[in-house]
Amino acid sequence: MSKISSFLLKTGWVLMFVGLPLGSAVGAFPFLLAGKILGKRPEIEKDLLFFLVNIFILTSLFSILNSRNKLFVLSVVIQLFLMLYLVLLGAGYLLSKRGFLKKLVKVFILFSVFSGIYGTFLYFGRFEARARTLFTGENGLGTVMIPAVILTLACFTHTKGKKKLLAGFSLLIVLMGLLLSFSRGAWLGAGGGLLIYAICQKKDRLRVAALIAIVALIFFAYPPLVYRFNLIFNPSYPSNQERIYILKATWQMIKDHPITGVGMGNYPLVYPEYKLAESRIQNASFAHNIFIQIWAEGGIGTLAAFVGLVFLTLIKGARMRGIDDSFLRLVKTVSLASFAGILIHNQVDCTIYSMHIGPLFFLLAGIIFYSHKFALPQKRD
Repeated sequence: MSKISSFLLKTGWVLMFVGLPLGSAVGAFPFLLAGKILGKRPEIEKDLLFFLVNIFILTSLFSILNSRNKLFVLSVVIQLFLMLYLVLLGAGYLLSKRGFLKKLVKVFILFSVFSGIYGTFLYFGRFEARARTLFTGENGLGTVMIPAVILTLACFTHTKGKKKLLAGFSLLIVLMGLLLSFSRGAWLGAGGGLLIYAICQKKDRLRVAALIAIVALIFFAYPPLVYRFNLIFNPSYPSNQERIYILKATWQMIKDHPITGVGMGNYPLVYPEYKLAESRIQNASFAHNIFIQIWAEGGIGTLAAFVGLVFLTLIKGARMRGIDDSFLRLVKTVSLASFAGILIHNQVDCTIYSMHIGPLFFLLAGIIFYSHKFALPQKRD
């Protein structure tokens, strides 16, 4: 039975690292769940992260009280449960199998390159106005390309010979995928993530600066990118105005239901009642801010648990002392930079709010939180 469990878990994680760059990790969950059920019951450490995860799930359930579609709330909470317990709290499985994790990193980069090529082909072939990938849209592609760029840069830095050339080519491809997604939030997130990576990896600061210079050259060589970037700071741009209208409507929604929210996943059902008259969007799917979204749907308790989870992850990520293991130190740094980048993006979007791309965010949090427990002792002469 243990061999079957191991096979299912490994299959699930492979599908996770294949699916995330393509825009959906849903196919991984049946294998991860079956592997957990058939395997030995793991001893879950009752730490602060475990406590926050339970609070998040329990308070999410309370949101069913004021919800329009109670069955849908239950389905969303089940999805969150699976992401948090199988991915976030299950990240230690990957950290304990270093060789397997290294192979999964290569898988993630390979399929990120595929998404970059696919998105670039769609854009320049004029099949789409913005680059996207197989199972997600433009902003979703932008989200998965944030860790792809940071991870591929780290591989380029820490490899030699032909592998460095391959990593350099891969970096350019995923960078093009990021840029041609025209996702302004993802651009800001990638910039913030690269800044954090440079702060943590002092030896790589010159390479980060060179990458930013390359991006600047691409921008100036292709005016549509410059035009799109300038729209970030233009409050009169229709898309920016609509997001402001949506946030105002959502704030009124929160004031009416501050404790329990309107129900997890029920935001689109309730939004038309709060829509501002000047807004042209009749049915908004989300609030374009992950914290506001969670508060509006799950209430103040769910928001507090999520804020605690994010804050705890960032604090853990900033503490690099005690990790002399160079591999895990690099893994933690890349994860922290990617986690922060995705978080920045989701201040103007909600791309991590489903089982398609959401597992990426929680996986990074789990790696950051538990990495120090799997560090190998430093060899001394």
